[in-house]
Amino acid sequence: MPHPRAPSQATRRVASRCVPVLASLLLLGCGAGDGLPNELYLGVEVNPDERIDAGLRADTLQRLGGLEAGYRQLHPNTRFQFSHYPEKELEWAIRRRNLAGLGPDLLLLNGDAAVRMLNAGVIAPYPQTGVDLNPFDPQVLDRLRNPSGDLAGLPLLVETQLACFNRRRLPTAPATLEQLLDTSAKGHPVGLSMEDYNLFWTVGSLGAVDAINTAAAGRQPSWAQQQAIERWLTWLQNANIQQRVTFYASQASAEAEFQAGRLDWFPCRSASIPRLRKALGDGLGVALLPGGEWGDASPINKLRVLALGTNASRSSRERALAFSRFSVNPLSQRSLTLGSQVVLPANRFVRVPVSSSTVLSAMVTSAQQGSQTNTLEELMHSNDPRMAEIQTLLTTLVFGEMQPTTTGQRLVAILRNRP
Repeated sequence: MPHPRAPSQATRRVASRCVPVLASLLLLGCGAGDGLPNELYLGVEVNPDERIDAGLRADTLQRLGGLEAGYRQLHPNTRFQFSHYPEKELEWAIRRRNLAGLGPDLLLLNGDAAVRMLNAGVIAPYPQTGVDLNPFDPQVLDRLRNPSGDLAGLPLLVETQLACFNRRRLPTAPATLEQLLDTSAKGHPVGLSMEDYNLFWTVGSLGAVDAINTAAAGRQPSWAQQQAIERWLTWLQNANIQQRVTFYASQASAEAEFQAGRLDWFPCRSASIPRLRKALGDGLGVALLPGGEWGDASPINKLRVLALGTNASRSSRERALAFSRFSVNPLSQRSLTLGSQVVLPANRFVRVPVSSSTVLSAMVTSAQQGSQTNTLEELMHSNDPRMAEIQTLLTTLVFGEMQPTTTGQRLVAILRNRP
């Protein structure tokens, strides 16, 4: 037999290069049944009263970590990447990422922002087939639909508006607006935010919700409704006259003063409780916002939704849909609530154990009270151009530059001028 010719040096070089490649392909083939490691990119909108720092990232991981861990039990090869975007920069940032083909698979953002971005083509409509929408309040879903009926996102959680107080100096939170002003008269500094969305809780306490809703729908309020609006505006102006009541330009400013110990009471967001607890420890008290003889407070509670990116691959879209469906099942929603103690489930069939926590109890009641503002939130999103006009008008009123009667008439005119 002829002796086989030894491979040339060039052949040996080619073979040495091919072996790792072939080995890798074989490994890929063997691992195909288990699935390759996949990354789910989730962009998170940050509210104006929050700072993007290590604390916020830790809060996000704590809040969503349970969902991630549960999902990975079913899909162990999935890895999550979270990125935070300030509210004012969110749409611009996602547009740029979409143009570069780097858009997120999912976005966790406020419901009104989701509707705005859907209308602008920055996010994709959430498919209304293949997912059970029955667990969600139909009125909530209506707020998430654009004029074409497309759904901007899947409701995930609710962040409520509450009252926070320093229990070391103020043992009990005031239950009414009258008690709130009495509390300030007794030497306890009170803070209020001039941002209209953070100030509208007083509308319900003074019985003016129906009047505001009527005007926002484009109709002229009745004489009695107009009087209710003036009663609300008069209270705001009188509150600013009190020596120890301070109106702040932003919610973030009021929160900073509370953390520094210069306020004993201010309206807060449930999402801010971890930050406030780090500053005050056991001294932090949480209660309902004060009501009045005309009704309960009307908090504007934030609905957070999961929305879809526009340029995800087919497999990424499937992972995003699977994760969002997993996140709203009853077990996941309950875990999300109990694990964080600062958010409520969007799934209306999940029962919150209110007897286990005074904070959870206050949040549930706040969510119920906030249903008063559902109509207003459907008629006016936070980016509505009328909001900036109302902000300027209320600031003028509070600082005594305009009388409640004139302000009420101007307010109705602004509200009726629907964009």
